[in-house]
Formats: sequence, structure tokens, C-alpha cells
Amino acid sequence: MLIYSDENLEVIHRPGSTPYLLVTFNEMEMQANGSRFWGQRFCEKANIAALGFISRRPNWFPAASVVKAVAAAAPILRAAPERILYGYSQGGYAALRYRRRLDANVSIAFCPQISIDAKAVPFDGRFRRHFSPTLHANMGIAPDHAAGRAYLFYDPFHAVDRRHAERIAALQVETRLVPVHMTGHGTVRAFAGTARGLSLIEACRADDLAGLRALARAVRVGAPMRSYQIAVTAIARHPVWADRLHARFGDGFSPVERVNFLYHRANRHIGDGELATARDMLTDAVALQPGNLGFARRLEELDARIARLCEVAVIS
Repeated sequence: MLIYSDENLEVIHRPGSTPYLLVTFNEMEMQANGSRFWGQRFCEKANIAALGFISRRPNWFPAASVVKAVAAAAPILRAAPERILYGYSQGGYAALRYRRRLDANVSIAFCPQISIDAKAVPFDGRFRRHFSPTLHANMGIAPDHAAGRAYLFYDPFHAVDRRHAERIAALQVETRLVPVHMTGHGTVRAFAGTARGLSLIEACRADDLAGLRALARAVRVGAPMRSYQIAVTAIARHPVWADRLHARFGDGFSPVERVNFLYHRANRHIGDGELATARDMLTDAVALQPGNLGFARRLEELDARIARLCEVAVIS
């Protein structure tokens, strides 16, 4: 049932049989349509009582709208003996940013950002285009936003996500970092499935860190993105290994993983002076993602460099 709607987000309530209310926040690719929320299928399968916050666009849940939405949901929140917040990426940010606002007992966040303001996070340019000074004034996660316990899942090999995670944990008390190696920014995907999701929630409710770490080790082994993450991580120091892994597992990469591997491997070839090989890879990447302006610009830069080298060779 839709209980709140404005220009930035919607809130949907789903009754269930659980002793807790699961408050979910969507990632940026999902958008409100009046009837769905992030984690809905999981909640339906397990008959979980849920309150789904869903954004109308990638807007990182502006505080002004969340305050109004929480007021509208106050009777539901008050009736819940236990409130668990749950989100991924922009949703992970919200699960930590609004811990106190929602009086959370537990918050579960996958790969969250501490902010998307370039001034606050100069090391992360992924989401800057979504930052609005009007909507996002003082948006950064702060110490006084903490309530209950939080569990932050991330891949330590993903340098940018690791910096966000460490900064958040340093600011917010009762925040436990749970590494899930070689899952990249898609750590949440390693926990897909009703049984895994329920095991995760129950371990967090019990503050069972040993159980959580064991679960993280178990799920990462079969994680769908693991072979890609190992291959792309190897590019920096062991490019030959990266090529071997790509040759063996590349057919199983998702379309996004395939094109990202080509792009990062091409950049390593450029660094090694192997410009022709790099050009072939960048050409393939552009063909796979013709709308990616970053890839197209990189190819243009490489073509200009190759042309300059050819001119020098002719002159000499």
C-alpha cells in the first residue's frame, strides 16, 4: 500500500508476519512506479513486514522528503517492535544516514557512500552528476545519525568503496565492517536468495559477527562476479594472470563486466606502451557501449597519441 509520495520518493507498506519491520532503500537503477519497492520479492517470499522507501530517480533520498515520509509512516514505525534498515549503494547510504530518524535497531548497508558531494569525497567521481546543492545540503553521514547497530558490507579490494566504508565506520558508533572479498561494488548480489537473505538478517539481529564473517566467506566463493573481480584486480600487478582469467571465465562475465574488463585492460596496455593492442580493446568496448562518452573520449585520445607518434616517426 502506498502511504507517501512526493516529487522525490515514495513509501510503500507491506504487512507481514515477522517480529521486525524491514525498511528498505533502493539502489539508483530502480525508480518508483507507485507499486513496487526494493527487496519486494524477497519480502513476499518470506512474508516479511516491510516499509519500502523508493526514489523517483538517483537522488540519494533528500532529507526534506525523508522527514515528511517518516512522519507519514509514524504509526507503522511505532507499532513495529524492531526496525531493521536495509539498502545497497544509494540505499546503503540512506540505511546509515537515517538510522536515528527511523529509530533503527539494526542497519544493514551494502557498499554505501558517505556523501556524493565532490567537496566531501574528492576521491569518488562516480555519482557527482546526481549531486544537487539544493537537495543535498549537509547530506554527509555524521556521528549523530547513528542509532542501534550497523553492519556495513564491502569489498576491501574496491579502493573507493573501502574509503567510504572506513570513513563511515570511523564516524558512526556501533558500526561493524564486514569484508566480502572480490565482490566489487555488487557485494549485495553475493547474498541473493531468500535463505541467504534471512540468514544475513538473523545474524545481524543476533550481533553474530563470527556467523556473519562465515556467511560472507561462504557466499563470496560462489558469487557471480567473483571471477571478474579477480581478473580486473589482477590487471594492475599481474596482467598476464588477468588475461588468463579472462580467457577462461570471460564468457561468463556480464555485459557490463565484459566491457569494463576491456576498458581497464586497454588502459594497462597503454601504460605498457602497447598502443595497437589497447586500441583494439577500446574499439571493442566502444562497440559494446556506444553511448559511453568516457570510452569514446579515451579512444579519441589514444588515436591522437598514435597519430602524433606516426608523425614523429615520419619526420625522423
